[in-house]
Amino acid sequence: MGIVESFVPGRIRLRSSLLRDGETAAMLQGAMSAIPGVQSADLNAATGSLLLKYDADALPLEKLSPLLPLLEQVKALDNEPPSPKRTAALRSLLVQVLAKVL
Repeated sequence: MGIVESFVPGRIRLRSSLLRDGETAAMLQGAMSAIPGVQSADLNAATGSLLLKYDADALPLEKLSPLLPLLEQVKALDNEPPSPKRTAALRSLLVQVLAKVL
């Protein structure tokens, strides 16, 4: 399964073991919250999920589609142990995600 567990217009649930790590989860939550049109990014560290609620009119599917390959690269980091290298890779991917939507 990819990082996007479910998607309906206005709601996206992301799931990753990265969301169980405090620092990493905060980075992901902050980056997703910074996307224009995102109304909330609710983290559940116990289950490793992040629920994004967004304005489907302000953030149409055309803007979301280019993010999917980058989000799948984030999911690939699940297998990496916590390290400065993993943190740097995640930061780099999140910068790319934001660049696509800002």
